This record gives sequence, C-alpha cells and structure tokens, in this order.
Amino acid sequence: MRFTNTLASAAILSAIAGTAVADVFSDWNLVVRNNLSITSEVDGSALIGGSVFGTSNYAVQGVTSSTGDGLVVGGNLGAGSNYQINNGGNLRISGAINGNANLNGGGTTIVDPTVTNMVNNAMLQASNLSTYFAGFGATGSIDNAGNMSASTVAVDAQNVAFYSVTQADITGLGQLNLNFGTADTVVINFDAAASGGIANFNAPPNLIGDFNQNNSTRILWNFLNTTQLNINNSFNGAILATDAELNLTGGGINGSVFVDTVATMNAEIRRQTYTGAVPSPSSLALVTLAGLISARRRRA
Repeated sequence: MRFTNTLASAAILSAIAGTAVADVFSDWNLVVRNNLSITSEVDGSALIGGSVFGTSNYAVQGVTSSTGDGLVVGGNLGAGSNYQINNGGNLRISGAINGNANLNGGGTTIVDPTVTNMVNNAMLQASNLSTYFAGFGATGSIDNAGNMSASTVAVDAQNVAFYSVTQADITGLGQLNLNFGTADTVVINFDAAASGGIANFNAPPNLIGDFNQNNSTRILWNFLNTTQLNINNSFNGAILATDAELNLTGGGINGSVFVDTVATMNAEIRRQTYTGAVPSPSSLALVTLAGLISARRRRA
C-alpha cells in the first residue's frame, strides 16, 4: 500500500513538473531558491524565492517568461536600491517593496502570495533534470591540453555528448576547448565532492572553441555535490547548481541559471536560455519516483 501511495505521489509531481519541462528552462534566465544579492542585470526574466538586494535591472533584452513577468520575488525588495523591470515586464511579488521599483514599458505590479509554489516547481524540475543527466556515463574526455571532444548518445531525439569532470581535471589548465562535433547538446557533469563542494571557475581556464555565445543555448553544466560556485570569467552554457551559492564576480554568464542562492552578482546573466535536450515527462517521473522511494526508506 505504501508503494501505491508513492506511485500516486509521483504521478502528482509528474503532472506538476513534467507537463512543460522545457518551458522552465526557456522561460527563466535566472532562478534562485533563496536570496539574490546583485549589482548587475539579468537580460531575461528572473524568478527569486527569497528577497532581492542591490540596484539591478531585469528583462533588459526582453521578457522571456510566458507569464509576462520580468521579475518575480517571493520575499522583499530591499531598501535603498533601485529595481528596474524593462520591456513591459511585470513585477510579481509576495513581500514588500522597500526600494524603488521602476516598471519600464507598461508592466504592472502583481501581489501574489503563491510565488513560493512557482519557485518550488521550477527548482523541482531543475533538480530532476540534474539527477537524470547525472545518470549518464561520459562519452568524451578532456586531454592534457584542455581539448574536449566526444561521441554522442540519443536523448529525446537529440545527439548528446556527456562529460564527467572534477575540479582536479581543470586545475592548471589554461583553457577548455570544446569541439561540438555531431552533438546537438553538450552536458558536463561536474562533481565537486572531492573539492569540498567548491567548483571554482575563476580563470584560468578560459572557455574557448565551441564554448561561445551562440552555442550557449545547447550547453548545460550540471553541478553535482556543489555548495559553492565561483565564476569570474565569461561562462558559456546553462547552470544547474540547485544546492549551491553562486559568486559571480566578473565576466558574465551566457545561459539559464538555477542556484540555491546568489551571494555576489557583479556581472550580468545574458539571455541565451537553455533550449537543448530535455527528456520526456515520463523519464523525469521515474526520477521523481526513485527519489520518493528513497526518502520513504530513509524515514522507515
């Protein structure tokens, strides 16, 4: 009977998280489970579960969310800062506006107590995708000069190249040179367990070759066992680091970003939202089911 209840729970979660999985990654340029500290801008739409601190701009290059929101906040807008939502994007907020919110282009302010549900749904989908991709073995490797090339496997009718990387693999390299080859999507599973949960992309290495802005919509960095992610250089590709604190101190990120919190954001997140391979809802439902069964066994 317990297993039946687990199946029912998985079906419910699948209905919530799986009906339009890809939309979450193309809708949101930045998703943060908790607080965002920022002195820069997000080119697309941002979904923040906690509060926002620091003068900042959103939807600078257009509203990407299908909800029409440029900035969604589950907590408050901090005092003493200016927040600009551009291109007609709405400000959707659960808490208080303590600073100055400027809606540039005709957007509206929407008081919405359900923002937490939006954030939880988006982070659930990101976590499930992270778990799903973590289950694939590497089809390519990095040589001593930092060159990356791989064969591919089929995922959702796309050819996907997978890499398994640790901090030790990139420390001391001057560059990472990606060769897309025949891949439609590149997924880099970066496991920070051996480096104490810290993933450090304070250059070097520099990302070159097919690590470029045009390809960023088809590159996904899947950070596993990562509690802190440091970036100070131009970074190409979407980021799944759902348990990590992000410190973005320079360069900027081209891609969708899903993190637990942002402690420092002094460079922009650009609009190259992820459009690469995403498995079917039924595949992600199996990930959800496995997690539920594991959780029930731990409680038993």
